[in-house]
Amino acid sequence: MSENESNRTDDEGLEVAPKKQSLFPLSAEDIVDNALQNLDESQARRVTEKAADEIVRLAVEKRKAEYRNAAAQEEMHNLINNANLLDKQVSDYKISSTFETASGTTNVEIRKMPPTIKYLAAAIGIATLLIAVYLLFGR
Repeated sequence: MSENESNRTDDEGLEVAPKKQSLFPLSAEDIVDNALQNLDESQARRVTEKAADEIVRLAVEKRKAEYRNAAAQEEMHNLINNANLLDKQVSDYKISSTFETASGTTNVEIRKMPPTIKYLAAAIGIATLLIAVYLLFGR
């Protein structure tokens, strides 16, 4: 295969690499620029149509992401307000929520236990530890 043939694509016979050899390696932009310069009118029209379709698709995706982000922020704000209300009214609660954000899903859990349960759990833990130390070393 000659060098000229290797610089053409099989699909439409377009040159994808410049004819002159450069001291620097070709970048993707160089190849795209060269290919676009070699398009005929109908090919250029098809590429323009595809580019316009892609721009519209990206704009729609961006708008969806902005909507998801705004909705998630509002839901998180409401969750915090609800937790603050519960904090004033009850001593033990757990709130779990999932938000669809622009970049993915966020899971949030807010929990409040009354201090007596915390102290009781700590006392049981310390008592268990003391018993274990006594059984190991006290005999």
